[in-house]
Amino acid sequence: MAAELPKELLDNTFWCSLIALRREVHMNPEPGFEEVRTQQRVREILTSFAGVPETQIRTSAITGLIVDIKGTAPPRADAKIKCVALRSDLDALTMKEGNNSLPYRSKNEGVAHMCGHDGHIAGLMGAAILLQHGAAKIPSNFTVRLLFQPAEESTPPGKGGYDYEKTGGGGAVPMIMDGCLEGVDEVYGWHNWPAWPLGQLHVQPGPVMAHSCWFEIVITGRGGHGSQPHVCVDPIVCGAAVVSALQTIVSRSLISSSNAVVTVAQFHAGERNNVIPDTARLGGTIRDVDEAVFVTIKRRFNALVDGVCKGFGCTAEVTISSLYPCVMNHPGPTEAVERCAATLTGPVALKVSREGVPLMGAEDFSYYLKERPGCFFFLGTEELLLRGLSTYDGGDDTPRSNCICHGTTYDFNDNVLPRAVLMFLRIVEDRFGLQLYSQEEVLRAAFDLTARKDVENPSKRQKKE
Repeated sequence: MAAELPKELLDNTFWCSLIALRREVHMNPEPGFEEVRTQQRVREILTSFAGVPETQIRTSAITGLIVDIKGTAPPRADAKIKCVALRSDLDALTMKEGNNSLPYRSKNEGVAHMCGHDGHIAGLMGAAILLQHGAAKIPSNFTVRLLFQPAEESTPPGKGGYDYEKTGGGGAVPMIMDGCLEGVDEVYGWHNWPAWPLGQLHVQPGPVMAHSCWFEIVITGRGGHGSQPHVCVDPIVCGAAVVSALQTIVSRSLISSSNAVVTVAQFHAGERNNVIPDTARLGGTIRDVDEAVFVTIKRRFNALVDGVCKGFGCTAEVTISSLYPCVMNHPGPTEAVERCAATLTGPVALKVSREGVPLMGAEDFSYYLKERPGCFFFLGTEELLLRGLSTYDGGDDTPRSNCICHGTTYDFNDNVLPRAVLMFLRIVEDRFGLQLYSQEEVLRAAFDLTARKDVENPSKRQKKE
């Protein structure tokens, strides 16, 4: 169990206003390539409170931002790494939020921050403010590039006007097309993970998240009256057999050490209870972390569907379309992340683990890592009760749902923010070979984001208590 945060931190205006920003974003979610308000708010804080010059901020991928924090200390020519990129996603999911009693529940019905991107934004904003205020310690030929990326959650084909086959529907490739990695030596990002306890960091070199793709199967038979199946070719019975057959791919066609998933998530057929339809449609997802494994899955997938359908007298049309590649961490940057995690102590200490990765979820951070060395890591957020920075009026010491990402009762755990901000700072310090802040200085940071008046500022709540 992670140590509780000290009371001074709970009363600290910087952390409390950072959390107020997170909850403001949570309350005003926007889907991919539509993060207009979110982009505006991030820009406003970067210029007004962090002090980043407007000339160092540019729009990218419609609703994203590329932000350069430039050092002002004397230049240093001997360093191999002079530009490090740190990334946060901006978008919310197109789904309903089930946290009906949450005071900062989504006001945009049908759109919700059920994956914690609101918290990722707050984490990168906190790091941005501290980095900008520490620019006098960073050599003038060094740059920290902040990537505020739209549309991490894959959007439908055509949205944003980008080629879906190239982008997978996400915002990373459009950001890269806009030059976000030009001059960048390494790139880093993180994701909250409610299945692992607060105080744990999970990472490894190599694969940490899966290659993903979607599939659709259209089975065609011959419909007719439900009372006379003997004169029909039933695509539903055939489809049921296909679902069962596909489950044998992972269990019977792959070596047991393979990381792979084949999930049929949709089955649509028929319009009336007494009519056998002409067609049935199946849809789902395939996940893997090895290209050779994916080749085997595709080969067996097509063979099974074709064979089963022929056996039932049906025909089938199969579409398999890749989305995001596997997230592949590079060894050097991964070692740096593990090294940085070891420097956090006391109430923000981190235990580094390689257990549980790779995850079978997908992330378009993978595209950055195909272009530059870097690392993507996970910070655990599981806690039993709402305490510390994560609580709100009426929520003290009540059970946390710890709902996994994309669940309807998910909510980001604000207690992880100090660790997230410190990790970004330590990564910059490690790769640049300098020291900006002590841990104590970060935890006692004295900056005020002055959150908007329409959102309760936790710092005020703490003072009332």
